Amino acid sequence: MNTLLHITIGDDGKAQFFSDYASLEDEVAIQISVRQKAEPYRGPHPDVAEDLVLWRRAKARELNVPAYFILHQKVLYAIADLKPATKEELVMVPGFGEIMFNKYGKDILEITTL
Repeated sequence: MNTLLHITIGDDGKAQFFSDYASLEDEVAIQISVRQKAEPYRGPHPDVAEDLVLWRRAKARELNVPAYFILHQKVLYAIADLKPATKEELVMVPGFGEIMFNKYGKDILEITTL
């Protein structure tokens, strides 16, 4: 039996479900994931921010992990803002450090020093 299910998301972010049928014969389990769109970068180096976003997306695909596992958006934007040219400058970015530098520092410095 095909059942048409309507889902609406209210301004409060809550989902409401409506069916064309008074009762559903089968139990329906639905998981909904709602992501907020990231704030656009408004800092002094939009080209650097864009390059970092593209790098992070490619690295996430390569490692088969979500992009935020590589670098959180706030950290990415802080790096773009500061546009570090050295390891010392990069590891001083809040949310970034030696461990992150050992994983991704060389790639990031290639982007920020272009």
